[in-house]
Amino acid sequence: MGVNCMGVICMETVCKGEHCKEVSKNFNSILMPSYPLRKFSFHKYAHLGKQYKLFQGEYVEALCLQSDDPYLYYIIQGKIQLFFERPDGSFVMIAHRDAGNVFQAEYFNFASIGNDQLRFLAIENSVVVSFTKGQLFELFKEDSQLLEDFFYVVHMTYATLAHRLLNTADLHSSQKFLTWLYKLIMSNKQEDNGVYEIECNLTQQQIADLLFIHVTTCNKLIAALEKEGIIKKTKTHIYVYDAERIFGYLESDNKIIY
Repeated sequence: MGVNCMGVICMETVCKGEHCKEVSKNFNSILMPSYPLRKFSFHKYAHLGKQYKLFQGEYVEALCLQSDDPYLYYIIQGKIQLFFERPDGSFVMIAHRDAGNVFQAEYFNFASIGNDQLRFLAIENSVVVSFTKGQLFELFKEDSQLLEDFFYVVHMTYATLAHRLLNTADLHSSQKFLTWLYKLIMSNKQEDNGVYEIECNLTQQQIADLLFIHVTTCNKLIAALEKEGIIKKTKTHIYVYDAERIFGYLESDNKIIY
């Protein structure tokens, strides 16, 4: 069984052949919430749902209290951002859902406690279709793949929130960035030339927001690692040239000097 220098199961144990790309995409979606999920088979039943057309900037009113309320939304076109809005107007992004993906409505106000509100915002002109909770029960009986898709999105959302907590709680800025980068390395296949080519179109500001660090600190961390020849950040990728140095920083708990 493949194990990396930190004693953690590596991608070789779960990543074989063509399956590797799908595995990497799953993990990248967990670690980078703007990275799209795989497409779902709900499109086959879109004609049974209620369709909504949303302009950019409009909210989806998504609250399920009973069986005939909308519960699951399938995105035909566009992109929806899930986030929490604070009373002062600031927000914490949870994830993006793209065309072909689904998102769940808020259930019994479990997420919106006090003045912190769960929101579903169209960040592009979008078309979505809603299915009621009652409809879903019936569709799951008829099509087991839909239930599998539902399990998938539930656990991807759970993992996204869990790893964001693990990657940021009680860690200093260097540890946050290195822990996140380490997990990306472990989630992607090393190329034959020894480089990890990790798809990442996040800006430095988006990475900083994801890790709850200041953007200036994020820029300095990236610049310091680039100066040492360990990584290179472009608009579309993070290239990791020396993963062992990343592991070494984490094992020794040394802060990156910048």
